[in-house]
Amino acid sequence: MLKQLARLSVDVEGRYATDKELQFLEAYLESVKDRLSAYEKIRDNEEQIIHRWEAQKRSRNENLFELNGKDITEICRRDMTNMLRCSATFMLFDDLDRLQDGLLLWYKTIVKSFGYTKYAQINYLLIQDVIKLYLSAEEAALMLPVLQLDRAVLGAA
Repeated sequence: MLKQLARLSVDVEGRYATDKELQFLEAYLESVKDRLSAYEKIRDNEEQIIHRWEAQKRSRNENLFELNGKDITEICRRDMTNMLRCSATFMLFDDLDRLQDGLLLWYKTIVKSFGYTKYAQINYLLIQDVIKLYLSAEEAALMLPVLQLDRAVLGAA
């Protein structure tokens, strides 16, 4: 969204924007209520979302909180909390390009360096299931593409 606004401001300098050029803005404005609601629900239920995600992760019996023989529960919790917060923010502003080119690129370097891509695949599948429990269908439709992008980038080998 922000990237599109910046591009629009350059493209239409000295003239009025066409209806076609404004379509993305109209679509965004139509979704603002659901975006705000989803963001607020995630923010207000963050602790429960993370707790439920951890419970689902533990139920898989795959040692998903262990890396090289070390318990990484606190690191996983911290990282998923940070990613959930950032993902919700990028959903709010509808800015997946900036998410992919910034935060996810940086996080991917870390995930790959620790050999955690398999775990990232599982983590982002689980968080998608959990987030659906807290959001309406309309809100989930806005948030799930962000989490799917997280999974696609961080879980790629």
